[in-house]
This record gives sequence, structure tokens and C-alpha cells, in this order.
Amino acid sequence: MSNINKYELREPQLEAEIYYLTEQEGGRKTAVNNGYRGQFYYNGKDWDAPQQFIDKETCNLGETVKVYLQTLSIDFHIGQFFVGQEFETRDGAKIVGKGKITRIIRPDFNYWDGSTFLKSLDKSIEPYSDATDFLKFRMDLENWLIETEIIKNIEFEMTGNLECMMLIKCKLINKDLQPREVAYKIIECWKTKLTNSNQLYKIEMNTSFNHNKNQSQTDKFVLSFATWHSFFLTGQIIVQR
Repeated sequence: MSNINKYELREPQLEAEIYYLTEQEGGRKTAVNNGYRGQFYYNGKDWDAPQQFIDKETCNLGETVKVYLQTLSIDFHIGQFFVGQEFETRDGAKIVGKGKITRIIRPDFNYWDGSTFLKSLDKSIEPYSDATDFLKFRMDLENWLIETEIIKNIEFEMTGNLECMMLIKCKLINKDLQPREVAYKIIECWKTKLTNSNQLYKIEMNTSFNHNKNQSQTDKFVLSFATWHSFFLTGQIIVQR
């Protein structure tokens, strides 16, 4: 098996260019090879994302290489990227490469927010406003969130802002619950219970480290959403410790 096939990614999600710093620039001491798994750092966080080199097997320091990237925790990256977005490749806390996104292969990785959603929406689709249907949606949403068995004290707020029409605020029952379990439970609730035929979502999570228990804990988790059919609804599910 050739090295090219050995490091071929099954489902590359992003295409990028990465410049690898020289040792004098603070980078590595040795060249970088196809299949490198340095940390993928953007928006203030490190992630795992193996690299498949496109145009070479080895990138000497001081050179630029074209790569495919495949993140290993997909839900955390949905809705986060745009062409031209900059990122870093790191070995631990050390910056060894500076990159830029050149193509978004996986469609749901494309960046969105309330403003871009409204601009892209067909003008014939109006905001969700029927009081009876809205009350049913709210009741269903509250029941399904309770069924996750991780949250309590659910509060609803209508903002009057079309970019984020509804805020659903709640608290964790177990404040020491691991961040990925919080994310998994809420994302699964959204994807399996709440989505319409057309939907967007993205998440943001702030965590801290509990030194007494030697583990990470969730300070705040936010799932932003937009769902539409003949009407549209935007909002956020906000979970705090």
C-alpha cells in the first residue's frame, strides 16, 4: 500500500493550505509528513483533525502544503467555517503551522448565523407566529428536553428579534457532568425530536477544569438553531452549570 493510500481520509470535510514554520520561526525541528495529526486550533480551542497532504508526501519547514482535514468530533464543527478562515496547527501549546481554509467540502460545515440565515431565506417564508402551534412546539420542546434527564428549570423567552426569536434557558441537574455528554444529549434531542425538514444548528461550549475532581466541566452550552418549512423559527437552547 502506498503512503498516499495509507493516509487517505474517508470523509474529508475541509480543504486548506498550511504553512509550516521553520525552527527559527518557532516551529518544529523536523519536516512534516502526510498523515500528520497536530492539533487543529481555531476559535480559541484545540481539536483533533488528521491531515491528508494533497500535493506532496513531505512538507519541509518553511514550505506550504495543501491538505484535506477530517475532524473527529463532527457536531462541534457544524456551521463554523468560511473560505479564508485562518487557523493554527499546534504541537501541544506550540504553534508549528499557520493555515487558511480554501474549500468547505462538507456542506453543513459552512458558517451561518441569524443574519446570514435571514438573508438566504426565501422571502415568501414568514416568521412562526401562530399562537396555538407555538404553544404546542414549546410544550413538546420542554418535554423532550426534560427527557434528556440532565437539565432542569427550563424558561422560555421571546425576544422579538428575527435573528434569534426564542431563548430556552435551563440549568444542569448534575453540575459535574462531562461537557461531551452535555453536548451529546442536547444535540441528539435537537436532531431526533425537534428538527423540521429544513434546519441549521451550531454549538458553542465554554468549559473549565475542576482540579478537585481532575476533570472538565460545562460552564455554558449553547445550541443555536434555525428551522423552517412554510414558516421559520430561530433561537437558542442555553444550558448553564
